[in-house]
Amino acid sequence: MGKSRSATLILAYLIADLQIYTPAAALMLLRRGRPMAEPNPGFMDQLHLYHRMHCPLDVASQPLYQRWCYKREVERSKKAEQAPGSEFIVFEDEAPPDEENDDGKPKWDIDSEEDEGKDEETAKEEYRCRRCRTQLGNSSYLVLHTPRNTSSTQCAHLFLHPLSWMRPVLSQGNLDGRLECPNARCKQNVGKYAWQGMKCSCGEWVVPGISIGRGKVDVVRRKEGS
Repeated sequence: MGKSRSATLILAYLIADLQIYTPAAALMLLRRGRPMAEPNPGFMDQLHLYHRMHCPLDVASQPLYQRWCYKREVERSKKAEQAPGSEFIVFEDEAPPDEENDDGKPKWDIDSEEDEGKDEETAKEEYRCRRCRTQLGNSSYLVLHTPRNTSSTQCAHLFLHPLSWMRPVLSQGNLDGRLECPNARCKQNVGKYAWQGMKCSCGEWVVPGISIGRGKVDVVRRKEGS
């Protein structure tokens, strides 16, 4: 008793009210009086998230927490072989950016800094429907992955985070389906989605798989300041 759950509550207090610098430092302090304290990995992950959010009173309204809930819901839905609840889906073009970023860009992955290495030219890309030129997204919403087959040509898929134009389809509760251009006069098939994941042409598996086909869009590169 008092090893994991109650220890986590004490650590949250130390981090928030006493402003102990990190969860690890708070745990070291707690173990001075209670050596057996050992929050489970899931609780420690939540403490790190709480610390990154600067210990807000209203946790549920924080974009970083909402993305964490979305990620957990996707993992749960994958195991249950069902689509995630629509109330958990975060449409990134509507979500406010993570306050920790100085450049105003959202930090998509709550566990890593995978987006920091983006090439400057890539960060200026827009993806437009090849038929009607409707904008479908830009490179700031890309889900990056490392190609397994480095000898292959450019990946045939552009994987994206959920965007507002996808809402009518992604909120239906289906495990997979097609993505059509949101322009009512076009409705061109531009991609597909699969909550269980999708294998890219390079061989890498991306979960969830929400992609537009590179052959279905035009890539527009914006100049500095445009």
